Amino acid sequence: MSWFPQIGSGSIAQFPATRSRKWRDIVNQLESGERILLPDIPAGQVEWKLSYQELTDTECQNLSGLFNACQGGFASFTFIDPLANLFGFSESLSQPSWQTGLLQIAAGVSDPLATTRASALTNPGAGAQTLQQTVGVSGDYTVCFSAYLRSDTPASITLQRDGTPITVNVGPVWTRAFLSGTGTSGAVQSTFSVGIAAGQTIDIWGLQVEAQPYPSAYKQTVPALGIYEETYFADEALTITSTNVGFSSCELTLMSRVS
Repeated sequence: MSWFPQIGSGSIAQFPATRSRKWRDIVNQLESGERILLPDIPAGQVEWKLSYQELTDTECQNLSGLFNACQGGFASFTFIDPLANLFGFSESLSQPSWQTGLLQIAAGVSDPLATTRASALTNPGAGAQTLQQTVGVSGDYTVCFSAYLRSDTPASITLQRDGTPITVNVGPVWTRAFLSGTGTSGAVQSTFSVGIAAGQTIDIWGLQVEAQPYPSAYKQTVPALGIYEETYFADEALTITSTNVGFSSCELTLMSRVS
């Protein structure tokens, strides 16, 4: 599986970046003049227009290497939406996307926005339990895993990606904690988890995974989106322009197939 390369410290795109969704309908014109429209779902596409400045020679080589390996627009690769939260059902922790172990989940808890979209996680067991979700993002990708956390009593929880944890101290004030870095080298998916010690209860909201080194504004999700396994170069040539010694610019258009 080929992946679109990250640049710099772990970004997919530089701003401005444009994302456009395209749909296609099949139209049947009857003799009576009536028209029947049917959605051609497999023809749905997302178009990305990306512009890069001050690319290093290595970053240019990575882009051109993928372009050559795909023979231009012939073969596909996986592209991660640089604007998306990659978790599915970020506020519905009882959905099958989440593995909860023995944790008890109570929805409808007050959140940092003064609404009731947070959840309370209680560990009634004798050992640590985790809330986790597996996402189809390469272990070689730098990603940021973040969540808003609070607890009525001081507590310590762990954020973890593929067995690499950090410890976070949680108190009565909402705090956004995050874990940034790569996962298991060569893996085609990554598992993210929140670990809660025996007897603890914490409030949690705003769970997010994004393909960049630091957290951006939280985006609520329902079914998981943002990973496009059928993405193609839309241009017949990849033009990279040298702008200074050791730096270049590049503009490209990608097309992702969606179902």
